[in-house]
Amino acid sequence: MLHSPEIELLLLCARPRPSDEAVGRIRVLLAQPLDWPLIFGLAEDYRTIPLLALHLHHHADDLLTSDIRTSLQRHHLASTQHNLVLAAEVLRLIDLVSADGVDIVPFKGPVSAVLAYGDMAMRACGDIDLLVKPHHHGKAERLLENDGYRIQQRFPDAMQSSLWHEQRQVSVDLHWGMPPEILQLNAERLWADVGPVNLLGRPVPTFTIRDTLLVTAINAVKEYWKPSLHHLSDIAALTDSCTDADWLAAFDRAQEIGCQRMLVTALLFAHRLLGMSLPTVGPVQLFRHRGIRKAVDELADHLFLQAEQQTIEAAMKLRHHPASQAYYLTLTDSPSRRSRDLLIWVGAPNDADEAFIRLPRRLRFLYFFIRPFRLLRKHL
Repeated sequence: MLHSPEIELLLLCARPRPSDEAVGRIRVLLAQPLDWPLIFGLAEDYRTIPLLALHLHHHADDLLTSDIRTSLQRHHLASTQHNLVLAAEVLRLIDLVSADGVDIVPFKGPVSAVLAYGDMAMRACGDIDLLVKPHHHGKAERLLENDGYRIQQRFPDAMQSSLWHEQRQVSVDLHWGMPPEILQLNAERLWADVGPVNLLGRPVPTFTIRDTLLVTAINAVKEYWKPSLHHLSDIAALTDSCTDADWLAAFDRAQEIGCQRMLVTALLFAHRLLGMSLPTVGPVQLFRHRGIRKAVDELADHLFLQAEQQTIEAAMKLRHHPASQAYYLTLTDSPSRRSRDLLIWVGAPNDADEAFIRLPRRLRFLYFFIRPFRLLRKHL
């Protein structure tokens, strides 16, 4: 796929450790006129400002104008300051919720930055993500509301509620599971392997590096119409020193949780866009799976739709869009669940079925049997 010079620069700088060849290409791109407002806008949208600033400063500072250099510093400083605010709020919320006996695990955001890069400033963070057990979700919501947060919306498909604190200007996504709900991932398994990470000088509970990789992969590809670039950068950083034993353990763990296909999809996606090395062990048949490779092609097409000023809002709202349904079928690990979901998808009535004969709600299951006769009548 051909990209504009601005997008190519962004992708090259989204690599945690660009190769000598990538650095050379970065310098070639900087030697030509570039749309810097577009570059900064995309880097903000895709949360890659820290890596962009780092690589341009270290590998091509002599090719930057003083204005661009100042803008990079300003954007990076704003990102770092925001991360510090979020990290401090994570510590405060852990104390607040844990004091009432609610188990809570912060993930993504600042804690993932520490695990992936060893430096919280190297990852732009938008909000705070907290995981609680399903039976504690309502209680945790009330505790945050009593603290000044207000529920903005609940997203059953994303298995989370979003809350906003006006005074602190902080957004919290309070999860009771791992999205997307349609894949029915076994998030309960994640609670069995929680360890500490140092955040602002204090140990806080979060997932192990192995499970952080899986959660990051899930988040990279969970949205068909709007995949994530910064999560691909995190994946490349988290796997930089993986051994064969580490990879085998990760694939086994992914199989337990039900996200092995999502992990493979995310790895192929990171390989495609960032040149990340793929593991030489694991489920080889999935890395060659035509459906998964097709899904990666579609994700790559969707990633920069906004950059090309194409409207995706309508498509994102189509939960039952055929392309979305086919995508999530491909990412489902369980063969029996894939078969069941395929039958549900094929049997779901469409406009043509309802125009052929309208049935009351309690008899809608009959459309599954009526459709073959409708199609025979139409074509024969």
